[in-house]
Amino acid sequence: MFEPENEIERMLMRAAQEPSERPAFARALLDADIVVVLVPEGGNIVPGPDGNAIIPEGTKLTLPSATRGEEKLLPFFTAPSRARAWFSGDHIAAPERTRDLFGRYPEASFVLNPGSDYGKEFTPAEVKRLLAGHFEEGAETIRIPAGEQLLLGHPSDVPIELIGALSRELSAVKSIRGAWLMLAARAGHPEQSWMLGVDHAGSWSNVQAAINRAVAGDVLKGRPLDAVPLEGSSLASTLRTGIPIFPAKRGFLQRLFR
Repeated sequence: MFEPENEIERMLMRAAQEPSERPAFARALLDADIVVVLVPEGGNIVPGPDGNAIIPEGTKLTLPSATRGEEKLLPFFTAPSRARAWFSGDHIAAPERTRDLFGRYPEASFVLNPGSDYGKEFTPAEVKRLLAGHFEEGAETIRIPAGEQLLLGHPSDVPIELIGALSRELSAVKSIRGAWLMLAARAGHPEQSWMLGVDHAGSWSNVQAAINRAVAGDVLKGRPLDAVPLEGSSLASTLRTGIPIFPAKRGFLQRLFR
């Protein structure tokens, strides 16, 4: 039975039950005070007279790994009790901040509360996405400010699963006339994102809903996706050279090339 001990655990439980709560949890977790397990190498931890741990000189403290199959993940915890429940050996439950932990190991995979009823795994791509300030699991609609540097390119590895999911959902929306996908590198954003340009006639909320349905699973693999309405966008001509999500509708092609 998981009884929440603090606010971040209450947010974790809500996020597990309500997908709409997940962006708020991710944002709060990034700057939350969490706990890591430190294990001694070359010595033993002994309790001092005041109850605090005494670490013998020369003892090295390391982070243990959790495993899933052959993959190693760095564990962290929402409370000292979650750490003690997972690691029963000699250790220190040390305070840490999630942002600092992620920043020190940006290429690592992490797991929150291994062995607990409530936890979450974080891939390296997801860690980078969170550090870049992307907290939404679905697509974000953006407008590119005038003068902002943006590089668009074609991916070396075509995201077949993502394209299939987007094609399935977007082709069912009658107001969408065409959609194209490229990789984008934006100034001030350390990680590349997907850039989806959409030609549509109608409510953008219908487009957004279709995109969010498409990426509801793990098709993004932790990489952010930004969606751009192409009507009046300076990116329109470039994005239309990207990967077509589905064949543009005939009426649109007639207007474009006549």
